[in-house]
Amino acid sequence: MKIIRNVKLSGELCDIALENGKIIDIAPVSAKKYPDVPGVDFGGNKIYPGLIDIHSHGAIGIDTMDARLDELAEFYLKSGTTTWYPTTLTMSTEDLLRATGASYEGKGANIPGFHLEGPYINIKRAGAQNPKYILKPSLEHFMSLGNIKLVTIAPDVEGAMEFIEKCPAVVCIGHTDCSYDVAMEAFSAGAKCLTHTFNAMPSIHHRNPGPIPAGADADAYAQLITDGVHVHPSVIRMLVKLYGTDRVVIISDSLPATHLSDGDYISGGLAVTVKNGTATLADGTIAGSTTTLFECVKRAISFGIKEEDAVKMASENPARLMGLNKGKIEVGYDADFIIVDEKFNLVRAIARGEI
Repeated sequence: MKIIRNVKLSGELCDIALENGKIIDIAPVSAKKYPDVPGVDFGGNKIYPGLIDIHSHGAIGIDTMDARLDELAEFYLKSGTTTWYPTTLTMSTEDLLRATGASYEGKGANIPGFHLEGPYINIKRAGAQNPKYILKPSLEHFMSLGNIKLVTIAPDVEGAMEFIEKCPAVVCIGHTDCSYDVAMEAFSAGAKCLTHTFNAMPSIHHRNPGPIPAGADADAYAQLITDGVHVHPSVIRMLVKLYGTDRVVIISDSLPATHLSDGDYISGGLAVTVKNGTATLADGTIAGSTTTLFECVKRAISFGIKEEDAVKMASENPARLMGLNKGKIEVGYDADFIIVDEKFNLVRAIARGEI
């Protein structure tokens, strides 16, 4: 047993007992329940569930496609993400097999599986995905890849609906030019989420609403990049009002250029330029973010989202979407946490109860 001592949970100072990577007890500090058990005192700082990034392509110069998961997992944990779904790019099958077959020692951020973003997308909305490697949806191709837990697909391409109905992974719709009706059909077929909402999909129009209102009508989840670059802060607030704090999932969509200086980089075989922290292709297309999930949560708070709601959208909501035993600080849940000070600066991130 280990104890996380003297942390503020929902405004109350408490000690949290951990064993075998799970929360086994939560007691008020005043009870002095575990005086002789080893632990760490966090000085009254706030504790929240660990952050879960279901959409991130890399950081510190390393791409998910490079199959260097251990280095990235260590970085993610140190920067406040306790669970991470390495997200692939639309590249060759050989590249996808190498990336999804990468080994992972189980240190740093948890990796439950991969997010396959492409290659089953609409070339009209390829965005920063390489159109050279776009494929028609194929369950056989999908099943040949390793440990895919989440897949982004355009429901308006040939074969998509049958794929959605039969796919064993969580299906998100994105990189799509679909109408409201097609999106509703996809949600009826089993899709559960929109990928980086507003980006690489039709905007909302009052007579041709597109996939965003469809997702709201279908009670789907909406991934949202809250770096302030991909989506204007006022639209971030609007989406939270539309979908509610239970169904928005904050993501980073981070690139390998995250935590590096401005300059020229390669992502998914495409040239990317980072200037003032914004990553773009040569034609000006936004290519992903250069922020971590923790930074996205902090920016969401600065845009007027309540702190507890912003954290929920990056912990409890993705955990519920992905069926994880995470995202809450309650007895029986996985011992993944972030500890922050009063100004929401990261003090410590903990995965698997490893203090």
